[in-house]
Amino acid sequence: MTSPQTKTGTPYRPRRAALNWVDYLVIAATAMVFAGVLAVNGTYAANAQGGSTIIPASQLPSQDARIDDQASMIKARIGLALAGR
Repeated sequence: MTSPQTKTGTPYRPRRAALNWVDYLVIAATAMVFAGVLAVNGTYAANAQGGSTIIPASQLPSQDARIDDQASMIKARIGLALAGR
């Protein structure tokens, strides 16, 4: 009695590295951009904690102007927007 032949699998091993130099450049650029964003946001966060930029309502300009007074300006802006297409 002979036993049937069994096939054994061989693991796949690529001949070259999984990442090439372009992949390493992309990874480095991503890390640099991430570090730059963190650095910029860190300076803004440090400046924002130092003082308040909230303007009280008493210092805001009054909003008394009516739309009738600015009708010609609105028409001019619409005309410029349509002409700029």
